[in-house]
Amino acid sequence: MRKIVAMVGLIRTAVARHGGGWAGACSLAGRSLRVIRALGWRGFTQRIRASQQAEPHAAAPPDVISFPAASQLSQLELSIGIMIHVFYADLLDELVNDVAHVPVPFVLMVSVIDEQTRIAALSRFGKIPNVRTLHVHVVPNRGRDIAPFLLTFREEILALDLVCHIHTKKSLYSGSEQGKWRRYLIDTLLGSDDRVSWILGMFQAMPRLGMVYPESFGSMPLWAHTWLSNVEPAREVGSRLGVDIDPTAYLDYPAGSMFWARTEALRPLFELKLSLDAFPVESGQTDGTMQHVVERLLGLIVRRHGMVLGIMPSNGTTMLRSEGERNWRSYFTSPLADKLSFAAVDARIISFDLFETMVTRPFLHPSGARGYLGHLVEKRFGLKDFHTIRSRAETMARTKHGRDVDCSIIYDTMAHMAELRGMPVAEIRELELDTEKRLLKERATLVDAAHMVGLSGKRVVAVSDMYLNVEDLRRVLPPSVSKILQDIHVSCETGWRKDTAETWRHLPQMEDVPAREWLHVGDNEHSDVQLPLAMGFIHPVHALRSSSLLDVVPALRSLRPQPRHSDHWQDQLWLGLIANRLNDLADRQPAAFGQHLVIEEPETFGYTVMGPLVLDYITWLARIALDSGTPRILFLSREGYLLQRAFQRLQVTSPQLCSIQASYLLVSRRAVNTPTLRSIEDLADVFAAPYTGSLENLLGARLGARIAALAARELGRALIGTEIYLPQMGARIIDWLRPIAAAILDIATEERDLYMEYWNSQAGEGSVILADIGYAGTIQSQLVKLTNRELGGAYFAAKRGMDQVHHKHGWGRARFFDERSEDTFGSPVMEYHLMLEAILTSPAGQFSHFERGPHGLHPVHFPNAVNAYQWSVIEHIQAGAQQFIDDVCAVTGPDTVDLAFDSAHVQEPLRCVGTGLWQLGSWANALGLEDDYTGRGEIPTASGQPR
Repeated sequence: MRKIVAMVGLIRTAVARHGGGWAGACSLAGRSLRVIRALGWRGFTQRIRASQQAEPHAAAPPDVISFPAASQLSQLELSIGIMIHVFYADLLDELVNDVAHVPVPFVLMVSVIDEQTRIAALSRFGKIPNVRTLHVHVVPNRGRDIAPFLLTFREEILALDLVCHIHTKKSLYSGSEQGKWRRYLIDTLLGSDDRVSWILGMFQAMPRLGMVYPESFGSMPLWAHTWLSNVEPAREVGSRLGVDIDPTAYLDYPAGSMFWARTEALRPLFELKLSLDAFPVESGQTDGTMQHVVERLLGLIVRRHGMVLGIMPSNGTTMLRSEGERNWRSYFTSPLADKLSFAAVDARIISFDLFETMVTRPFLHPSGARGYLGHLVEKRFGLKDFHTIRSRAETMARTKHGRDVDCSIIYDTMAHMAELRGMPVAEIRELELDTEKRLLKERATLVDAAHMVGLSGKRVVAVSDMYLNVEDLRRVLPPSVSKILQDIHVSCETGWRKDTAETWRHLPQMEDVPAREWLHVGDNEHSDVQLPLAMGFIHPVHALRSSSLLDVVPALRSLRPQPRHSDHWQDQLWLGLIANRLNDLADRQPAAFGQHLVIEEPETFGYTVMGPLVLDYITWLARIALDSGTPRILFLSREGYLLQRAFQRLQVTSPQLCSIQASYLLVSRRAVNTPTLRSIEDLADVFAAPYTGSLENLLGARLGARIAALAARELGRALIGTEIYLPQMGARIIDWLRPIAAAILDIATEERDLYMEYWNSQAGEGSVILADIGYAGTIQSQLVKLTNRELGGAYFAAKRGMDQVHHKHGWGRARFFDERSEDTFGSPVMEYHLMLEAILTSPAGQFSHFERGPHGLHPVHFPNAVNAYQWSVIEHIQAGAQQFIDDVCAVTGPDTVDLAFDSAHVQEPLRCVGTGLWQLGSWANALGLEDDYTGRGEIPTASGQPR
């Protein structure tokens, strides 16, 4: 009890000091157990008393435990119960030892299947000192451990605050009998009094903690963390609980149904008042029963109730994660082609699923593709809500024919619907097929692997639950896929579906190949993996679909779309293209998917991180130009180098942008600083930005080499070498320069005339938008002053200093972050702006000024161009970004200009890199900036610690 008390206080303090964060609370509480083991309980309490002398909020080194003062400790306030289902009576003594680890009084509830076991349970469990009340009931052998939990002990459990549920599990997922899984689960939950104390303390300290359970046992495959055969019964129960069932989702649930839970979190499940008839008679079922449904629903119910899951790692450490690992690493053991080659050794025939296996769409989920098709139908034919109409027609057709139907039958049904009266239904069908043909791309790894096994003499076919018949499929599939397939079996023609197992029962006879010599490859965990495996086929090859990659890999989970994105096909598009690119990487190089995602190719970084950002920015910029009638956009050097080329790509597919002239403008802060000087006092603006370094370097960086040389010659080396700190010394520097003010202004006049000649050739007449990363609009303000024209500015990000633009006859807007807004959020674009600037650059050095040459104006650049290797890396990154833009344009064509991604979510890949969740290869060491303007010199910008 004392341990619980101390632990609760410790955890409460940790939660308070770390803002309720899991990492702080769990780490601090976990370290307390190490102190208990090292010093004993007396040493532990001495440390607590000693800590009363410490500063309460003083930061401690990571390996030092800060204990709460004794006055902060409170008594355990929760009533505790343990519920055990005993099917195997020979494990009674083992369970007695486990339950004896609970260090506080508790209610013990035991269900058994016969009277003999009941008597033995009363005898053995009755001897445990902390058992306050003991209930032992004989129950029917039905519903296994779940039915007694929900039905037999319903009232007893609901009278408690916490309940631990365990049972006498003897089998692994594969059905082979052994106790390792059972021991792993029970040891994690009840393995020692320290462990139980820690768990109870977490519940006491964190009221929103709804359930604690172990990570899945190592023998459970990744694909078993899905609904499998339980989708339909789960939908029925879920509808009563207000829980949505996504049949494609990967789930967090206590596999093996052993856990600690707050009874309030599970109250909705108890309130269903299920009857015993809801659970089938025991016949050795491995899936699809009410007990399997409830097991998978547990985590969803807890979260639906507004509480969180606490999942304990498999290595035995006392910490909690709010989302499970789900044995995801088991999938990334070898390249997908190697898996297929190994599995195909004894196969005579190899079948492939089609969509998401051999071919992919550019959208994350099928709903995105349907939404896009609906957009096209509405745009071309004026028909709204096409997806709903088509889905209703398919349901009507399937009901009428009693089986899957093909596209022709669906559209015949649509032709008789009132909503389509007078509509060219045949043309809409052609649009659907043409769109599928345009969108479908091969999954290169599997197509290549299928080609190789075909060359080896094995028969290669496709098997799919599909509304497209073979003729339509041959029309829309990429030629590289179609020519490999010797036959295609689809449910709309055969009448057999994979997910009902009919396909797997009938096809071996049709193909005259026994199941034991048939290998299937597919992405659907139920119909492509579980069912053929259960029916005696060679162990199928699971080919993870791209959307599931974001669900499975922890480093990618923050990319998952929010509910607000579900009906937004634009966000489904950029996420789908990224997921497809990363899934191709997973197929080829699964070793890249470890604790961190490792990006060894700069093109992949450009595609997944820079591409979506740049495209979202330029479509936003294009709409601003169209809405305002602005005929010209000037992309500021050097960051505008990629942006201008991206915009020109957009112009190719969006004819409405052809009237906009997009130019790359040679400019820099230094380039406009000197020309805007009309009096020596104007230097106050030049010296307002921070700087540390010598006066000579300051003048060279901000006003140019000629003025720096002038100052050195006229003011002397001693003064020119003075260490400068800006903005503090700005007024003093101006006073130092007053003796040479006339010469400075002469240089300014000369530069002004040359730059205005260049400006007029680029800016022309009419309004102009300046496009750049941002952030304070300094160049824009100087250009307004220099040109005496109102200018607009469209930026990645804006700080409060952007207000200077509005005060000087212009405007400035920002796409991703605007500090002037009241609803600003933490922005990766701002946090990792140096990385962006290093990538959005040009092969030339920073522009300095113009000189008059024999052929007209001659631009002069600083000697800070990136070297050949650096530019090679940057060029590959930019090529990846441009490839992403090309891929989007290939999908959306003239509609690309209307794309608007979620501006916060599209920054998430950049955040993943910046925080190190995604790690870059050694090439990232080439990314750096030379910031002479503030005196910082060379700045490395690669975040995420290159390997």
